[in-house]
Amino acid sequence: MRNVLAASLLVVSALVNTGCPGFCGGLDGAGDVVYERNTSEMLIVCNNGGYVATLPSGQLEGRMQYDVEGHRFATTGEDGALAFDFVDNYDGTASTPQLGASMWTEVALDAVALDHAHVLCTDLEARAWWTGGL
Repeated sequence: MRNVLAASLLVVSALVNTGCPGFCGGLDGAGDVVYERNTSEMLIVCNNGGYVATLPSGQLEGRMQYDVEGHRFATTGEDGALAFDFVDNYDGTASTPQLGASMWTEVALDAVALDHAHVLCTDLEARAWWTGGL
């Protein structure tokens, strides 16, 4: 009886903690970097060259690019306009001056949380502006 109870608790724990019965498998998101600030804002710098920013004003998404001097910047997906400059401080923080003065702090996510964040990155590839070349 104790073994049945222990097995039941293990299954419930797997569902609650991962959201995936049977542990889903095939977790992805390697190369994506997730930042947060003010406990309510999130910025995902995606391995596929895109980004997703969740801000109080709404969600902003587009592409991350480099200028000729090697500085990184982000453009909006819809029109390719400058969204923000991205300054990596190489200490686990980054700044985006056009989005405010507060610093972004890199978040160490477990494999499941990183996989869930990665879904936002792969969703970018389905946007008309992604395939349109902006």
